[in-house]
Amino acid sequence: MFKSILAVLLSALLFLAHPALAEQSTKTSSNPVDISTKILGGIQSKSGDWPWMAALLRAGEPDMFLAQYCSGVLIDKSWILTAGHCVQGMKTEDIEVAVGVYDLSNFSGTRTQVKSIHLHPQYNAANLTNDIALIELSQASDQPTIPLFSGESIEDAAPTLAGRMLTAIGWGLADGTSSWYWPEKLRQVDLPVVANSYCNNIYPSPLIASQLCAGWYEGKDVCSGDSGGPVVTRIDNRWTHVGLVSYGAPCKDYFGWYGVYTRTSEFVDFIKSYVPGARFTRKPPLPWMILLIH
Repeated sequence: MFKSILAVLLSALLFLAHPALAEQSTKTSSNPVDISTKILGGIQSKSGDWPWMAALLRAGEPDMFLAQYCSGVLIDKSWILTAGHCVQGMKTEDIEVAVGVYDLSNFSGTRTQVKSIHLHPQYNAANLTNDIALIELSQASDQPTIPLFSGESIEDAAPTLAGRMLTAIGWGLADGTSSWYWPEKLRQVDLPVVANSYCNNIYPSPLIASQLCAGWYEGKDVCSGDSGGPVVTRIDNRWTHVGLVSYGAPCKDYFGWYGVYTRTSEFVDFIKSYVPGARFTRKPPLPWMILLIH
């Protein structure tokens, strides 16, 4: 009963605010007492673990820590995959991208200008469906790229990813020992894929096939500032992009809740239409094809 009443109240709130997790408020740098234990309920990543990670930056802000507002991943040498709401209404001159970032306050790489932005043509800002976009960089990156889940794989992973543990990565609002803070170093949190009904009981719009629900009832979540960032899992023995952060409940108000993520596998055609060089998981060749090859 408590949960159903709270869900109604939260639905009313989200109908008005429907908070995408892009950071909207002004960041302030801080050095929390303890940043090792508490992204929400997560841990600090290790430098070099996620070399394809990209920070989306406000071009007019020279301080990279303050400039970061969304995240994405490098899927080809000149292409970033991110959330649609991270680029909606933005012009190429509004955004710069830093690839291979770990510490926003100590980055020796370059801030790359944007050549073009491609928001999904069916992106719906009202309910954040088809919340996906591609950013073309003006200069190719030398960082590794991440493979994308197509829904098929050598290990025959379930296309729905039901029950699979995912890892979300970002610089979003985090919970320290005594207060919330904006981390300078990349963080990560493990979140299980759960049935859509968990999210449907919370948010005003029911999930569609191109969305997935993941998270815990409380204690662990992505937060404001994590938008567009990847959720990854190991498929075919390598880290693979299976979704990106779309929206969720405000962490500071609800201390974790099930979040909504855009499914990578539902947008294979959209991605390939702009980035034919993107790497996707695929099934192994049939035995008779192997014979033909030999």
